[in-house]
Amino acid sequence: MVNVPPERLLENVDYCGMVSGREVDKCEATGLTRAPASLLKTPIIAECPINIECRVTQIIPLGTHDLFIGEVVAVQIDEEVLNERGRIDYEKARPFAFAGDEYWSLGSLLEKYGFTVVDDEEM
Repeated sequence: MVNVPPERLLENVDYCGMVSGREVDKCEATGLTRAPASLLKTPIIAECPINIECRVTQIIPLGTHDLFIGEVVAVQIDEEVLNERGRIDYEKARPFAFAGDEYWSLGSLLEKYGFTVVDDEEM
C-alpha cells in the first residue's frame, strides 16, 4: 500500500517514520484513520487523497534494509484533488517527498527528517 499524504500531514508522517508500529499504534497516536482498501486487506489512510494498492511481488535484501517490488492493483484518488481533465492537480493534492534526510514539496523544503523528535541543535 502506498498512501500519498498532503503537506498538512507532514508531522504525522514524520512521527510514523520515527516510531515502531510494534510499540505504538501509529493511527491512534496521530489521529489518522484506517479505511478499507478496494481490493486488498491492508487498510488505506483515509486522510490521504491518493492511495495506491500494491501486491508485493518480490523482496530484495539490501543489507541495511529490504527493497519491496510491487504490482499496482488499484488506485483511489479523491475527486477534490483532480483537475478538469481528471488528472491529479498537485497544487490541490500538495504531496511531498522524502529525499535523503529532508522533506520536499514541489521544490520547497518542508522540514528535515526526524524534526518532530529531535531538537535543531542535535541535527
